[in-house]
Amino acid sequence: MKITRPALAAVAAVAIAAGAVPVAGHFQAAESAQGLATIERVHPAVSESTSSLPTSTETTHTATTEASATASAASTTPTSDAAKEPKVATDIDGASVPDGDREGLLNQAKDALKPEATGEEADNMPKMDDTESTESPNSEELMEIKPLTAAPDDYKKNPQEWFNELKTFPGGEAITVHSKAMDRDIPVALIRAVDENGKPLAKAPTYYLLNGAGGSEQNTDWLAMAPNTVRNVLAHEPVNVVIPMEGAFSYYVDWLSNPGEGKYFKGEQKWSTFLAKEMIPSVEDYLDANGKRAVTGFSMSATSSLLLAVHNPDMFDAVGSFSGCAATSTPLPNFFTGLTVNRGSAGAGNITPENIWGPRGSDYNRYNDALVMADNLVSENGVSKTKFYLSAGTGLAGQTDMLSYLREHSGSTEALNAALTLQIEGGAIEAAMNACTHDLNTKFTKLGVHTYFNKRPVGTHSWPLWRDDLKVSWDKVIRPALLEGE
Repeated sequence: MKITRPALAAVAAVAIAAGAVPVAGHFQAAESAQGLATIERVHPAVSESTSSLPTSTETTHTATTEASATASAASTTPTSDAAKEPKVATDIDGASVPDGDREGLLNQAKDALKPEATGEEADNMPKMDDTESTESPNSEELMEIKPLTAAPDDYKKNPQEWFNELKTFPGGEAITVHSKAMDRDIPVALIRAVDENGKPLAKAPTYYLLNGAGGSEQNTDWLAMAPNTVRNVLAHEPVNVVIPMEGAFSYYVDWLSNPGEGKYFKGEQKWSTFLAKEMIPSVEDYLDANGKRAVTGFSMSATSSLLLAVHNPDMFDAVGSFSGCAATSTPLPNFFTGLTVNRGSAGAGNITPENIWGPRGSDYNRYNDALVMADNLVSENGVSKTKFYLSAGTGLAGQTDMLSYLREHSGSTEALNAALTLQIEGGAIEAAMNACTHDLNTKFTKLGVHTYFNKRPVGTHSWPLWRDDLKVSWDKVIRPALLEGE
């Protein structure tokens, strides 16, 4: 029997619906200056080493495709300094914590299989004033920025970890940016571009990193999970780094409905408006930036980064999408969206994709489907200048998913549990994301969009992939777009 990408994606959906995979979350191997933390429900550490992640790349320049395959040497010894000091987490925390409910998951499957919306039900597109604008962000009203003096609470009412980690970065600064659309202040981590003396650099480009589903609220943000990688890749570059530290399970879009106050949601969810029209112009004015910018997301926020690009053509010089799904309006992608937002229900089962964009296939759902909206990247003036980095593993286990590797950093029982978690659950999810990413690359190739596609032969839905992607995408796409001109 031939195993196709759609078949793998279908198997992933069935496995999750059956309970083999609790949620479409992130399987974590946290890194810190002191060591590495847990993988979901189990505790062994894995390295940020990228030597176990061979890649196959495809770069598309307009209508011309150039494919090349590369395979990095598979080192038997982790190269990360952090891997030498593994630590064991004392509890279960992070984006992989199941915080929805099983009944809600089953309802998501039923909803995803409903026929597409038609007629009045499909006609739910808000006025353009209520969504993002294609105007330059420099034309928008500047929001108030204030220092953030204390760490926000995480989902367990403890201080979020990123706040103290940020203090270790040259140019690290915690601020809040007011959102008029959401009527509250949003915490944001800044890592300013600085010179060799630690003095801020003016007229530097800006790189926005979006967190995944659990975000800072579950301590699975970029600074909690990948501080060494962020430091090694970006801290010494002449670029400002900006990370919004709210938005768990939101998909960073404007929701049709207000979920109210809860463990993860704090009222209105108007993230498209906040990011494109409020935060970007305000932060770049505050940093005295030069107007060149890029945005990257992983898993849930990979969808978000793509939507920002297709809704705002030419706003970004480069975009990164790691292990994400551009589509949202077809059954399987809609189901995975439901699994993700269900986690934000905190057991109530009352958060669904319909809260975000209405019935599947409705106008607003399709507007928030980056595969559908990719046509926006082509206009009468030609193809958008934005350059894209796409990446996904196959779901097949890599070195950092193997029992032998994990056993080096933990006890045998923890290593076995970790290997099973990564290979079965993380593998199923990544297989589905792989299918989504291939679909988007096919669409981009047809449109002539400049794309670098990192087709990994192995890799599960886990942090070793995303840390490596941060480095590879910076070298291949983001840095050239921001710092090396056209």
